[in-house]
Amino acid sequence: MNDNDLEQDRYLLFTLNQELYATPLMGVREVVEMQKPKPIPHTIPSFLGVINIRGEIVGVMDLRVRLGYQRQDYATEAMMVFDTPGGSLAAIVDSMEGVTKISPEAIDRNPSIESRLPLHFLIGVGRIRDRLVTLIDIGKVLEKEEVRTAFESVKKTA
Repeated sequence: MNDNDLEQDRYLLFTLNQELYATPLMGVREVVEMQKPKPIPHTIPSFLGVINIRGEIVGVMDLRVRLGYQRQDYATEAMMVFDTPGGSLAAIVDSMEGVTKISPEAIDRNPSIESRLPLHFLIGVGRIRDRLVTLIDIGKVLEKEEVRTAFESVKKTA
């Protein structure tokens, strides 16, 4: 077993709307301290603006709104940063819970659920001891055309 095999089973846990979610750790570039984004007018509702991370302009996405929940003030202390085809994007969540290993055997990749979450974002539902966690591919969430277009228009004006 190589290091890549070990990393594939590792997920970054976070909460949204009091629900536990996770995304593959390999897709997360870094976790950074929460920064207040500079608002950009005329963007999609889930795009909050931009921040500066070590000289790089990074778009900020409200993952709560992106996934269909109502906007609310954040008490979180961190943001997840992802590299996307359109550029780097930071995702704000309600809280960060840490990193955990979820074996492939503990994941139901075809759960029979009705969800507000578009099913192509869904990896499956994982079991961590006595808890269930919704596994999503945030890379797919952030790669949507409307998100890419919003961020690319911001980069042109920056």
